[in-house]
Amino acid sequence: MEEVRLGDASIWILPSVRGPPSEANIVRNSIESVRPGRVALSIGPEELQTLRAYHEGPQEPGNFEEEIYVAGLSAWEPPVLPPPCFFEAVRIADARGMGLEALDMDEATYAENYVDSVSALEVVFQGRLERRLAKKRFRAKDPREFVLEWDSEVNGSRGFAQLQRRRERFMASRLRQIAAAGGTVLAIIELERAEGVRAALRE
Repeated sequence: MEEVRLGDASIWILPSVRGPPSEANIVRNSIESVRPGRVALSIGPEELQTLRAYHEGPQEPGNFEEEIYVAGLSAWEPPVLPPPCFFEAVRIADARGMGLEALDMDEATYAENYVDSVSALEVVFQGRLERRLAKKRFRAKDPREFVLEWDSEVNGSRGFAQLQRRRERFMASRLRQIAAAGGTVLAIIELERAEGVRAALRE
């Protein structure tokens, strides 16, 4: 974790890997350590509502990219959906009456930024990406290295990279809004976006 001071607020940024059940323990321990007044997650408001209402068992991957992601992480620990790092945070925050914030774009805003960032040609080439991912031999030595390597493949093109930068700046802007009220905030951010969010907060 890293602390970032924004005015009177203390923002603790916890980079998390989506999927591994062990991440739930990390989140739980971080909440106990930081004792935040609010918890912020790198998900959109619709996903936050879904996690709050979710009472079913593990989900199956929703697309080919998720299948590769799950298969890759399984080399260390079988991942599950919904991501334990977020699901556990929602469970604890709601049980303790903590403020809970979604940092990422809502679905409509994300769709607008997707159309504005990703070219039609890049969408067409997604089929090639699937074939490349299927053949890719990842060299990662641990889950965190794998996630970063996976992200560089999936979001390596100019348009998709721009889309992720926009997400990072959006989440940094949301954190500034949340910090305006002061207090201590624990921001649980997917590992692959955490450094970009930190960088945007320093701008």
